[in-house]
Amino acid sequence: MMVPSHPLPTLRAPLLELPLPSLPRPLAEAVATGSAPAFEQQLAAGRQLPGWDAHGALEQAHGALQLGLVGLADALVLEADALAPGWGLVPDRWGLWPVDPLQALAALEAGSEESQRHCLQLVDDYLLLRHLPALELWRSWLAAVQDRWQRAAEPPQLALMGLLLGRAEQLLGPLEPAIEQLVGEEQVVADPVAALAVWGPLSRRVPHWTYARLKAADLSLQLQQLNSCGEHLDGATDDQRQLPWLCDIQARLAMARQQPREALGRWDEAIRLAGASGDGELAELFRQRRREAEWEAEWITQTPPMQAASGDQALDRFAKRLEAWAERAGVTLSPAGVSGVPDPDGFAAFLDEASGRLALAG
Repeated sequence: MMVPSHPLPTLRAPLLELPLPSLPRPLAEAVATGSAPAFEQQLAAGRQLPGWDAHGALEQAHGALQLGLVGLADALVLEADALAPGWGLVPDRWGLWPVDPLQALAALEAGSEESQRHCLQLVDDYLLLRHLPALELWRSWLAAVQDRWQRAAEPPQLALMGLLLGRAEQLLGPLEPAIEQLVGEEQVVADPVAALAVWGPLSRRVPHWTYARLKAADLSLQLQQLNSCGEHLDGATDDQRQLPWLCDIQARLAMARQQPREALGRWDEAIRLAGASGDGELAELFRQRRREAEWEAEWITQTPPMQAASGDQALDRFAKRLEAWAERAGVTLSPAGVSGVPDPDGFAAFLDEASGRLALAG
């Protein structure tokens, strides 16, 4: 069983049935990604709708609670009570905010008895989740994911983790080692999409968690989610910006964005940082990547534009560039076969050989 560094109690005691609400899809997606800005946009848009009511405010309150925005969540519960006066969503035991009878009558006429019951249930569920001890949230999350880690990427478990992060200091030990063990290198390779669904929200919710940030940025880049990768990199702390691996991801993102000069500069910094830490092997890895990128940068900047050329002109220019590359790399372009049948495997082998020789040549 996966546990934090200081063992938490086992799952022998019965688990609570936690009342996680079913949120509207746009709101659920914003909450699942751990993005407070996306949630705030959803909230602002919801308030502008003609049908904004107590039920909508309470759904948003649950979303805010899962994102750790507890003050905003509490305010939304009070807003729901103000939108439905007379429903008793927030009991006024001391008569501190007397209800206008006309407003209460209008609210009762506008809403059905079923809507009132649903809102009252949402408030009860909110209060339970708002004050539930962190240990109960941990036990429920662990029970769901320990046999199949991909369940950590599903909405119910993302909601539980979101609630847990808001009160993780109540646990006996840190969460980080436990989750890094659950969704480690082997799991990332096996299912990068599910791994990103786990590490992305953690990177946003826990900015100082370096492992989460590096994994979220690297997986986003691997899955061609370039804007998301940039978001995770931009949110790095000052200490994280001094990590050679983060500079490496910045460089690879720049290459993906067709910014080779920016990439070379980031690899220079990665090499410097790796060397300063005494990790010569890592520095050499980054030198290799920089050499390969340097040739690609030369190719990008020197290849003539072909958009305005005819098909034959474009092919001629490409052929000349390819011949120059082969000459520099010291490899021979194979003549076309007698049958004239294209040989993609042979061409791929030529590119691999040429790229390797250029990299070794520096």
